[in-house]
Amino acid sequence: MTDGIVGMFTGLFRGRRREDELARVDAEITAFGEALARHSFVPGSHPDDDGLLADYQRALDAYEQAKQNFVGDRNLRDAADVLRALDEGRHALACVDAATEGRPRPERRPLCFFDPRHGPSTGEARWAPPEGAVRTIAVCAADAVRLSEGLPPIDSGLRERQTAPPPRPRPSATAARAADKRKPDHRPPAAATHPAPSPTSSTPYDTWPENTGARQRRESGGSTGVQLVRTDRRGPELLVVHLARAEGSWVELTSPPGKDGRPRKILTHGSTLSRAIVPVPADGRDRIHLDMVTKRAWRIWLHPAEHIPLLTEEVGSSGSYVLRHPGGRMPLRVTQYEGTAFSLHELRPDFTPGALLIEGEGSFTASAATSRRPGLLYVQSRASWSITPATGLHKARTTP
Repeated sequence: MTDGIVGMFTGLFRGRRREDELARVDAEITAFGEALARHSFVPGSHPDDDGLLADYQRALDAYEQAKQNFVGDRNLRDAADVLRALDEGRHALACVDAATEGRPRPERRPLCFFDPRHGPSTGEARWAPPEGAVRTIAVCAADAVRLSEGLPPIDSGLRERQTAPPPRPRPSATAARAADKRKPDHRPPAAATHPAPSPTSSTPYDTWPENTGARQRRESGGSTGVQLVRTDRRGPELLVVHLARAEGSWVELTSPPGKDGRPRKILTHGSTLSRAIVPVPADGRDRIHLDMVTKRAWRIWLHPAEHIPLLTEEVGSSGSYVLRHPGGRMPLRVTQYEGTAFSLHELRPDFTPGALLIEGEGSFTASAATSRRPGLLYVQSRASWSITPATGLHKARTTP
């Protein structure tokens, strides 16, 4: 199952051009698709094993997800989610092979803690980030050897999983407007850590609003499967995830595809950000299934539409975000202060990304305008950013 993905990682860190590296990822997607096409499994041929069809469907979903995630990727850092989807698919297909041959399904090893491009982990090691506590992590064979010899892990350019400095104060609206006149800030991304707060906070997305139904929210700890009941079976939902600890944790949306064919989607992984705000399109089912993979506390909920914050003044945050805009061709100034890829989309009524308003990478400032009709804006980022409407007259506020 892992030979292909390990082969892809060989040579990725030899200074090849970005285009060549992405071509390798594209080739891996194609190869996995061909493996699915050649596979001999026939749905319905094993009625005594209900999980067999689920495994096969999981492999198909992972292939579709890998293709979807690859669209718009500009470097290998962006393609990390593609590699995770391919790893998921290979494991699912290996489970199909094992079940049809009467063997136990293989255990799925997590991808390397330091970088999913290193491939599946082969064991665990003790490691501590700079000025951080020692912890046990899953690592690939190469990093296991390096750590045992007192060397740092392979420097492959992926920094999201490493501990970053404390967040610096977000610049004011005046500073954001002056960003065009100063040199880019090349400081590393700030880590957004959000320990579980009490449900008394009124800050958007800090905790669930008071009118959130009991079946639309959950909080617990540790790795487990969990379900949230949709408020409208035929409508989309806005999912909010809070992790007490981001390192070594991830969350997967495991609902099977609906009539529109939308596959499973990894929500948050390999990131120093402990919060994710994710639009989830309708799939015809009344429940959203999630796998929580973490050793710490977590909170998840479906955010009521009426509590999505309205963009009337400057908003600053880190990571993904959803805002309402009142329409009327509102001019926007968007600044990202550090980090990797950034995009700002309008959301369609079904919560799929619509018109792309702004995209960039690293530290930048750009301008755009919303459509005339009121709607939702979807920020995709792993860094700190701010959005300032030209009509904003109020004091800037910082959201988590």
